[in-house]
Amino acid sequence: MIQVKKLLLSILFLILLVPTQALAAGFSDVPTNHWAYASIDKLTKQNILNGYTNGTFLPSKPVTRAEAALIIARATVNNKPTSFQAKFTDVPKNHPAYNAIQSLTELGVFSNSVKFNPDKILWRSEMSKIIVEAYDIIVDDNNEVFFPDMSPRTWYFPYATTIAEVKISEGLTPLKFGPGYATTRAQLATFIDRAMTFKQKRDAGIITYDKTKKQYLDSTISTTDDFALETIHLVNIERAKEGLNPLKEDGSLSKIAFIKAKDMVENDYFDHVSPTYGQPWDMAKHFNYSYSYFGENIALGQRTPAEVVNDWMNSSGHRANILNPNYTQIGASAYKNSQGRIYWVHMFAKK
Repeated sequence: MIQVKKLLLSILFLILLVPTQALAAGFSDVPTNHWAYASIDKLTKQNILNGYTNGTFLPSKPVTRAEAALIIARATVNNKPTSFQAKFTDVPKNHPAYNAIQSLTELGVFSNSVKFNPDKILWRSEMSKIIVEAYDIIVDDNNEVFFPDMSPRTWYFPYATTIAEVKISEGLTPLKFGPGYATTRAQLATFIDRAMTFKQKRDAGIITYDKTKKQYLDSTISTTDDFALETIHLVNIERAKEGLNPLKEDGSLSKIAFIKAKDMVENDYFDHVSPTYGQPWDMAKHFNYSYSYFGENIALGQRTPAEVVNDWMNSSGHRANILNPNYTQIGASAYKNSQGRIYWVHMFAKK
């Protein structure tokens, strides 16, 4: 009997020594190392999300259109009553999501049609449009992010591209958006959390929309286009010294250079090979840029256009690109990280 008691005490002691795993809002299936933990925990504490009576959240469970309406309404209009009546014939007044659906339809988040299909799965393509409309995000045609699994001819292309550009969604992978995949509860939690943060920054003036450039700019991580254009001028001075024709600034190529610089900042690397897009010429192909010759110069940390061009001219490989007689086009970008260090990119091409 004494031995049994000792055994029980030993087991209890071992149990007490085993560390317990923290869970998002107490959900047994959302540990701290879950990729959506922070968003689920945050939105649950704000009563935007809830779990199930058995203590689970079911992060991988697909979201229905009605469930998405309830969650988004809590996050945006706080489920305020409305007298608006949509045309939907499949959402009776006693439906749990009736008010949420009416409110969001009144705001233009949902299309006011005969059928709402409340029990159908919310596809990622639909989710992209709902997020854009719910948070009043401007859709432009810059297409700074490209997913090969989406055709520009599809209705959802501009919405999916836009939420990827503003980092609300990063895609299933860097090169796969998955428009025909179901939106999971964890994904929706993350999208809404990021959209709320985006709105807060926009309301505070941290994020602004540049109508000329057709892009949102975050003042904490900014572009430096004037610097980039000045480097082109300095490159053409060096070419003139060698009797070479000047390079023409190519807007499409500068856009790709900007995406490369931004990619290096956001993914914390400095290399010609992008973990997102691959080699520079692969990247050009991703964005449908045609060429017969292609090259790239990159630099990090130089404070002025003169400094970076000088460093490039003192490096044999970079100098060879600058003075290559085959090139006719140039794209340039300079992008600051959060510490103020500038990532410089030149892309050279011959059409």
